[in-house]
Amino acid sequence: MQDKLKSNIWKYFLIILTNRRNYLPILAIYFLTLSNTTAQQIGLYIGIGWIAGFLLEIPSGYISDKWGHKKTLILAKFSMLISTLFFIFGNSLPYFILGSSFIALGFAFTSGTGGAFLHNTLVGLKREKEYGNIGGKIRAKASLVSAGMILLLPLLTKISFIMPIKIYLIFDIVGILVAFSLYSPKIKYGAKDEEGEKIWSQLKRFKGTGFYTTSLFIGMLGGFMMALSPFKEPFVESLGFPIIFIGSIMALSRVVWFIVGHNLKFLKKIKIQRLLFYEIFFFSGLIILISQLTNPYLIGAMFAILIGYWHGRSSLIGEYYLNNFLINKRYKATMLSIKQQIGKLFESGIALLIGFVMAISFSSGFLILGICMFLILLAIYPFLKKCEK
Repeated sequence: MQDKLKSNIWKYFLIILTNRRNYLPILAIYFLTLSNTTAQQIGLYIGIGWIAGFLLEIPSGYISDKWGHKKTLILAKFSMLISTLFFIFGNSLPYFILGSSFIALGFAFTSGTGGAFLHNTLVGLKREKEYGNIGGKIRAKASLVSAGMILLLPLLTKISFIMPIKIYLIFDIVGILVAFSLYSPKIKYGAKDEEGEKIWSQLKRFKGTGFYTTSLFIGMLGGFMMALSPFKEPFVESLGFPIIFIGSIMALSRVVWFIVGHNLKFLKKIKIQRLLFYEIFFFSGLIILISQLTNPYLIGAMFAILIGYWHGRSSLIGEYYLNNFLINKRYKATMLSIKQQIGKLFESGIALLIGFVMAISFSSGFLILGICMFLILLAIYPFLKKCEK
């Protein structure tokens, strides 16, 4: 059994790797090459996709905890395959809305479930205290492999814009096969971890723990970060960044992600509450600075640092939630999904709104996004309740 549990770790790496959508840097640009498409529609199809993910986020975690994490990960992989097919055969906005919706669905069924599955695996191996470091390194390694895959984008786009998406059919099939081969950990729960607990009961039990204010802050931060993602490539391209190098921004962000993910021990020395305070100035300040620059190469490097760091330290946030807010150990995926759904609420709303501002100019859009991010996060921060153990 121990060998099967250990195999889950490297298989989880493949689950994470095949969940990456490394063609996203060129997807927005490819969309704009289609007839009768506009920049506002980029925000529209992404926003609608996130709304779909938002509506299914908590149910997906609850279904996962009741139905089984392995089965849910299999379903997530099939959702990713369907999304790839929509983008391959799509030639108009409705196809991209469906593709974005199925991507969101796949992410929804993976977000809480993946973390819960890894945590249960480590519990079975009696290594649950290493969750943050192991999870961070797995994601960091996946990001480094992704960097190499992203660098292939220019070669593939020379054939056609759709070729990188077609390649991902192979990854989606591999992901499905790996998901079927996972070993479900046998976890014993205490009497207080009631099997029949409903979602509403859990929502009420989080009251007064600091879960909601922390999730509001982190969700708002994630909402702003996700909202800027689809516009960064069109922005630097509009400033003269060569299309052949457009994938290098995301590739560099994956290198930054790898470095941060392998050095989380330094960030762990800072309490989460203080780290979040520093991040208010780091994230919003860098976005505002980006809006005022005109050098596309410098802007691209800043985007890479911004996104790489944000993803790289995400395992620390997951570990913080599991250590401080896990009331019912049976419902790990549900708890993590509730956190994710709060974030998705802001992702969809901000993405829809920012698309209209980006239609005026990209620099104005990023400036407004950075200022709003700073003011809102600074206003929420005093209400964060310290609940470190």
